[in-house]
Amino acid sequence: MHRRLVNLTLDSLDALPRRCRSCVFWELAPLCSEPGEIGDASLEKEAWLSRTLLEWGGCGRIAYDGETVAGYVTYASPKFVPRSMEFPSGPVSPDAALLMTALVMPAYAGTGLGRQLVQAVASDVSRKGIHAIETFGDARGESNACLVPADFYRSVGFKTVRSDPRYPRLRLELRPPTSRESASEDELELPEDVEWFGLDDSELEEFFTGEGLGGPGEEQPGIVRPRQDGPVRRRA
Repeated sequence: MHRRLVNLTLDSLDALPRRCRSCVFWELAPLCSEPGEIGDASLEKEAWLSRTLLEWGGCGRIAYDGETVAGYVTYASPKFVPRSMEFPSGPVSPDAALLMTALVMPAYAGTGLGRQLVQAVASDVSRKGIHAIETFGDARGESNACLVPADFYRSVGFKTVRSDPRYPRLRLELRPPTSRESASEDELELPEDVEWFGLDDSELEEFFTGEGLGGPGEEQPGIVRPRQDGPVRRRA
């Protein structure tokens, strides 16, 4: 099967799962993303993506297995992510890119795809001269969340930099890219004889300086509901 990672662009945006395609949890400030405060959420997401691509560059990858979408990941400079300022464990460090969210489709759960998506983010941001990734993890395993479980991030080398009972902030230090990292910015091809996440840890260590790269975890981000005592979330 032909496996590849493709940049998230305006042309590929519609490949995202429907609920994610119309979710602007990360892209808009909380008051702007409440029902009734915005028009078409899909258009808002397009506008955000267009601006981020223009001013910052690539900010997402979509994983394909043949013609089937297997998962995706989004990331950006925190200055393009208003929601990041609402977390009690924030703000994101100024020298880091923010990994916003990732999703692995159910058919690919447990295959290590989440780990490959993190590797792709590491490669992409290293090309920009950024050598750290930070993210907000879900410490409680809440269902239908726009956040990935914190335990998954820790399993691939992230370290907690600020604790919080619900949304800890985690950080992954990166090495500068080497000459081997020369794949096209439009599409990263995976060899045909390599299964999802059949990559050797030495391949991953090209980007990671954290110790203890672990196995894949359960990634189940999505849309989450408003709460009074944490970051305000919206339904798709």
